[in-house]
Amino acid sequence: MDYDVVVVGAGPAGSITAQAVAQAGYRVLVLEKNHMCRSPCAGYISNTVNLELPESCVIQSGITKMRTYLPDFSFHDFNLSGFVVDRPSFDLALVMKARAAGAEVKWDSPLSGFIPNGVKFRGGKAHGRIIVGADGVFSKTASLLGLDRQKIIVCAQYHLKGMEPVPNTSEIFFDSEFAPGGYIWIYPTGKDSAKVGVGISGSSPRAYLDAFMKKSHAADRLGGEIIECITGALPVGGLREKLIFGNVLLAGDSAGMADPVTGAGINNAMLAGWVVARTIIEALENDDLEVLAQYELKVKKLIGKPLSRSLEKRKKLDACYASNELLQAHLPELWVTFKQYWE
Repeated sequence: MDYDVVVVGAGPAGSITAQAVAQAGYRVLVLEKNHMCRSPCAGYISNTVNLELPESCVIQSGITKMRTYLPDFSFHDFNLSGFVVDRPSFDLALVMKARAAGAEVKWDSPLSGFIPNGVKFRGGKAHGRIIVGADGVFSKTASLLGLDRQKIIVCAQYHLKGMEPVPNTSEIFFDSEFAPGGYIWIYPTGKDSAKVGVGISGSSPRAYLDAFMKKSHAADRLGGEIIECITGALPVGGLREKLIFGNVLLAGDSAGMADPVTGAGINNAMLAGWVVARTIIEALENDDLEVLAQYELKVKKLIGKPLSRSLEKRKKLDACYASNELLQAHLPELWVTFKQYWE
């Protein structure tokens, strides 16, 4: 089959790209390697994003505050405005909007290679004038382009039922013993449930999460029933230097758009989806693929500076995980909710 655009990956960046391009009247194919949408993140979305939520999206909790715990268990509160979504239903709703706009979606169809003017995937081939790699932290698109694998943190997350989270509050815990290279999070999903997760540099994140739930100062609050467990990884190496390679563009985690300190990437992924879609539409309308070069310039103008600052903070933060004493002393200048971070 011939398409104007082939999108690899059905996460937020890929689905938003596919929807917008299909709505403009172009032929779009979305290839998703899994049989369903999945993500190891808590699903927090800031209200700063101009987003009309899909009707079928499940909002699990509003978030009005982030509470950050230092290693000595003292904490710092910071006002937020956002919400937690059920990521599978959120991602699937975005895919369905793309399909409703006219995009074709193929599940269980991992990318396997490039062919002249197209791609190979499990079960077939497709020709496309433009290819968008929005296939996550372990991007096959980026690998086929010969790009280095990104620096990552590995994650594990439980969905707990039968515990009492702090209402409307995301809790972040820093401790080099329980989360070396990262942090633990608790995001409420209801009055008696929460997503409890950890991101670390290294391996065996679930073992670290289990240890936190059994031995930390917060252990007595975390005795609920585990109703879901998911593992994965997040990129923390910063924005890739190049985002466009001929007619192939990278967006979302495959492009390193997650914040290197917080790991947050949904907002930037959705923003990238809109930017790449508008750039593609302009290129197709003018029958000029050289227009695609504007995408990289636009993205770097929008998010390049904050991601660069965060990457520098990440490098300093990594050195502080050598001890809780270092974390205690330097965290206020390295975590986004403290004013020292921005000075």
